[in-house]
Amino acid sequence: MSTDSIFIAVHIGAGILSRSKESKYRSACSKACRIGMSILKQENGTAIEAVTKAIQHLEDNPVTNAGYGSNLTLTGTVECDASLMSGEYGTFGAVGAVCGIKNPIKTAYQMVIEAEKGLLSLGRIPPMLLTGQGAKEWAKLRGHSIINNEDLIEPTSYQTYLKHIQMLLEDQEAQNSDLLGHDTVGAIAIDINGNIAAGVSSGGISLKFPGRVGEAAIYGSGCWAQDEKGDLPGVACSTTGTGEQIMRTMFTYKCVQRLLKEDDIQVAMTNTLTKDFLESPFLDIYDQKSVGIIALRSQKSNNKTRLEFWYGHTTDAMGIGYMTSTCKNPKAFISRKNENNEKLVSSGWLIP
Repeated sequence: MSTDSIFIAVHIGAGILSRSKESKYRSACSKACRIGMSILKQENGTAIEAVTKAIQHLEDNPVTNAGYGSNLTLTGTVECDASLMSGEYGTFGAVGAVCGIKNPIKTAYQMVIEAEKGLLSLGRIPPMLLTGQGAKEWAKLRGHSIINNEDLIEPTSYQTYLKHIQMLLEDQEAQNSDLLGHDTVGAIAIDINGNIAAGVSSGGISLKFPGRVGEAAIYGSGCWAQDEKGDLPGVACSTTGTGEQIMRTMFTYKCVQRLLKEDDIQVAMTNTLTKDFLESPFLDIYDQKSVGIIALRSQKSNNKTRLEFWYGHTTDAMGIGYMTSTCKNPKAFISRKNENNEKLVSSGWLIP
């Protein structure tokens, strides 16, 4: 591997992304990519550190639905989900429905690091998923930034909450469900050693019932990472959309399986979006089917590493950014459906 093979990509969710905020969305993606790439270029920089730091930036940016600025629950509080997966050993760490942790992705990172050290005293197995108060206490014991839950409420998020509560009271929730928002932010990366990582973080659906856990905290749903081994390529995915739909279809894991088996990455991604999601009988109860994904595939051939980056979404729009070591600036953009009522958007590149 060489520095030419390092890569990072991020997303800020799939849904209805306001055109008036498009510059802020692109700026958030670009900054996250720069932060991640600066780590990957360090002598001992790792993919899992790059993903964590990139997502941490997105959590701190109020334009996203993660960390500060997250959607509010039905009772006006912030509850976050986040997860991280290392491709080297397949180690996974996640927190769900947690209040008061400034950066949930950092807690997921700490869980991965500790799990890779092996068993705890008395042969206890390190946790993969912690929720609610237990997750908060676990993070507090390790010196993570714990704040008042109110400090995660951004002013415009609170105004959105009041608007949605009014809609609910007027019995308009069903007609306006697409406006309630359920975006998840995420990142994928590969480092100089060929190790891969993926992560996600989310404030969840607006007006969700307290205690609800979405796909961002669930193994095989929010993200996936596995390094190249034998004839199997390395793969990373980070997913966003309606959590219940992603979990019901096992969308992310099925996408990984197609990426491992299909030679053509476009075919693999398109089939996952159509056959495994839009046409899934498990989603027949839903009028709107919302998902978005970024994916990376890595495979060595003749001492060279072939990197492929792809994205896809069934929603109106999705915010994406990516960067290689040879790029002076990240590429950040908002992918949008055209006006021909297309069912999905799917595109990507072979990374030079």
